[in-house]
Amino acid sequence: MAIEDIEGKLGTAEDLTRYVRDLIAAAGADAPSAEATARAVVDASSRGVDTHGVRLVPWYLEMVEGGRVNTRPNLTFTQKAAAVGHVDSDDGFGHRASFRAIEEGCAMAATSGIAAVTVGRSTHHGATGVYTLAAARNGFAALGMTHADPAVVPHGGTKAFFGTNPISFAVPAPNGEPVLLDMATSSIPFNRVLLRRATGTALPPEIAVDAGGDFTTDPHATVALKSLGGGTFGYKGAGLAAMVDILCSAFTGMGHGATFAPFNGPDYSKPIPIGHFFLVLNPATFQALSLFDARIAAFLDDLRNAPAHPGQRIMAPGDPEHEEAIRRRERGVPIDRVTWKALAVAAKKYGVAPPRVTDTADVSDNRETAAG
Repeated sequence: MAIEDIEGKLGTAEDLTRYVRDLIAAAGADAPSAEATARAVVDASSRGVDTHGVRLVPWYLEMVEGGRVNTRPNLTFTQKAAAVGHVDSDDGFGHRASFRAIEEGCAMAATSGIAAVTVGRSTHHGATGVYTLAAARNGFAALGMTHADPAVVPHGGTKAFFGTNPISFAVPAPNGEPVLLDMATSSIPFNRVLLRRATGTALPPEIAVDAGGDFTTDPHATVALKSLGGGTFGYKGAGLAAMVDILCSAFTGMGHGATFAPFNGPDYSKPIPIGHFFLVLNPATFQALSLFDARIAAFLDDLRNAPAHPGQRIMAPGDPEHEEAIRRRERGVPIDRVTWKALAVAAKKYGVAPPRVTDTADVSDNRETAAG
């Protein structure tokens, strides 16, 4: 979302990071888990991916308090082959496990040229693009994905089976921010439905269904989503969702998403062993970096300057988020009113100083990102 789209408060990324880190730590998490979680959610909020940003913190606290998340996990990495590794998250925060997977993947790809790292026994890790972007900022290309509980009706089906199952791809770009794709394989991520409930705004038409299976724009009436491509071409999104589920289950040792208990409770007493899958590529192994950079630069230049409709602008994947990040560095990171209230309650409960904030204006909805 753009800053103006959210009625609530504005805070700085630095202070929000401090607050989230201290809050997660006060709830019992060890320092690496608290640091990774704060880094991931504030990174997402700082780029306008509010669905998977700071607004998730109260939910994470519910999972911690209920016992779903191991706040002090024995996280381990096992290298299974020269370019294959596995992170066992031990039911800990998925953010920490995913950053570790990217770190190990980059280390292996530095010598092998390519590396695949799976993550098992994990939990929700926020926006998948946070981790592929971390790899790209370190000079590597990365593909990442994760699966989720049933929230998407398969093409031709009547009941939710797939999760929103996001896919992210990032690649370094010369003289600018990395190219970044971060999208759900559903019409939208279900977290956007929850954000729309919090902000009191309607959903776009023909992307969500109610309990009767009919299309609805009411986020409160929404019980499931359509696959990417909608009623006519939803088989494409369903196919992508199936690919994600296979890579995140069969390759990680976890179950597929349809076997998961509801992510949003009300029962948070048992872990839901989620899988993540990451593929890291070292551009220097495939081409001389000078040629690689030239090809990326030429592609981006041609794309951004392709003929556009009057009043329209062609953007590369990640451009909207990178531009929003600049605005938020200058003006602050917005927190919607519902999330701010929950954060204030948590601050009092755990004895953590709340972030310093100012008010932000309420204007009409404009744009949201499709992170899963």
